[in-house]
Amino acid sequence: MQTINRTFQIVGIKGHGAFKNFATEVPEFARQLLHRTREIEHHTNIEIALFEPKWGDDHLEGHYYVGILVKDKPSHVPKGMEYLEVPGTYVWVKGPVEHVDKLYDEVGQWVSEQKLTRDWLSYIVETYHPTENGEDVEVYLPIIDY
Repeated sequence: MQTINRTFQIVGIKGHGAFKNFATEVPEFARQLLHRTREIEHHTNIEIALFEPKWGDDHLEGHYYVGILVKDKPSHVPKGMEYLEVPGTYVWVKGPVEHVDKLYDEVGQWVSEQKLTRDWLSYIVETYHPTENGEDVEVYLPIIDY
């Protein structure tokens, strides 16, 4: 695990729903976007998702973006999509996508052990990377950089 400063440049579509449904809703939304990848200039073929943090038990709904990382700002953004630049300081961890819950537990514990402060106003970021045996996910948990 490590701390990293990074700016994500993405073209994506925004969704909204109940946090409890994100595990099924977000991948379905991503599939819709992937059918339109060829419309996106400068794309890298790396899928990305941005998630509004769930800051409490009574915070039941939130929004998210699914998209593709781009190398540069496109001259044209396809209809129904947005271009976003998302800068931040993150704690970063990578592992198999099927262990994403474990990765979140590990990164949360590490943030606590290092006495870092979560940034509850910035998006949690996940990027997805195909491997020979499936797919890896990189999780970027936003922290406040003092």
